[in-house]
Amino acid sequence: MSTREMNFAAGLAALSSAADAMDAAQLEHWFFGGWAVDLWVGRLTRRHDDIDLLVWRRDEARVHHALVAAGWFHAPTPEDIVGTNYVREQYELQLTFVVPGSQGGVVVPVPDQPIVLSRGTLDFARRELGDVTVRVLTLEMMLAFKASPRSDEVGGAKDRADLAALRSVADLPGTTLS
Repeated sequence: MSTREMNFAAGLAALSSAADAMDAAQLEHWFFGGWAVDLWVGRLTRRHDDIDLLVWRRDEARVHHALVAAGWFHAPTPEDIVGTNYVREQYELQLTFVVPGSQGGVVVPVPDQPIVLSRGTLDFARRELGDVTVRVLTLEMMLAFKASPRSDEVGGAKDRADLAALRSVADLPGTTLS
């Protein structure tokens, strides 16, 4: 097995562990970021350093207990403003907390500049990669998020590559956006 295949297998196992923990605890959650792109595309598109997961802030204690029970270790950092991190077998899970918006919808509560993710419910689709099936943001939402690349060089390059991969799937005949 090549290093790339081993990294993919380890990342997929970590993704499965986090998804299983959330599902077993019946917690509403949404995977997004690079792994969600892979789940939409159906293959590994690039190397991933972490797994990105949205969860309700009100469920923070339940999320913590579910992840710890699944072998994840809480690894907070001083930069944790709207989320926190967990680590399992050298793989990082980055949680981003969401809250209901003041006018409805779903918001990431960034101080002084909240990010509105959705004006209504935060929809998801179940996507499969290998033998792992998880909840991810809809293709439409993923396309919208990746359409505005981050300003830093590395993050921006990932976002542009992710957007191109997502567009290739969105353009397939018979592909639905949810």
